[in-house]
Amino acid sequence: MQIIYPIIFLLISLKWGKWKNWQTYYPTVLFMVVGNLLYCFLFYDYPFWRFEHTFEKKVLPTRMSIDLLKTFTSFPILVFIYLSLFPEEKNFKKYAMHILTWTILFCAIEYVSKLLGMISYHHGWNMWWSLVFNFTMFTLLAIHYKRPIFAWILSTIFILFLWNVFEINFKLLE
Repeated sequence: MQIIYPIIFLLISLKWGKWKNWQTYYPTVLFMVVGNLLYCFLFYDYPFWRFEHTFEKKVLPTRMSIDLLKTFTSFPILVFIYLSLFPEEKNFKKYAMHILTWTILFCAIEYVSKLLGMISYHHGWNMWWSLVFNFTMFTLLAIHYKRPIFAWILSTIFILFLWNVFEINFKLLE
């Protein structure tokens, strides 16, 4: 199943993605990739959530291979679609609805993934934290698209917030 998601997302992007604008979206796609790589690196031995093997263990033999597959396929494609469909007119209500819709969509995908055993939670993480995380992530992606430096600052604050709430020991970085 971990391989099927990127294929589905790619097909959706071919239908609804604005491929002529891919260069405009590229910095925000990289923002997402860097964020996920940081999570994978910093929390490899202490994950909040972990993508699990399903039927394709021979194709994706390690947890890291699943993380890299998602980092370089699913997540960039989803950010591309998210930005392609972002409301063009400056309307806070439409922006908020777009962010909320994508938050719910991501949570629904995660819920199905949880039911199929494709994701597991650890160290106090749960679906409610995923809801908060997804809402924050889509908000930060929207901000990054227009104001990248501000998004990096807010991301750092959010990371420190999570670090504090989950009482993560800084020795984890050693």
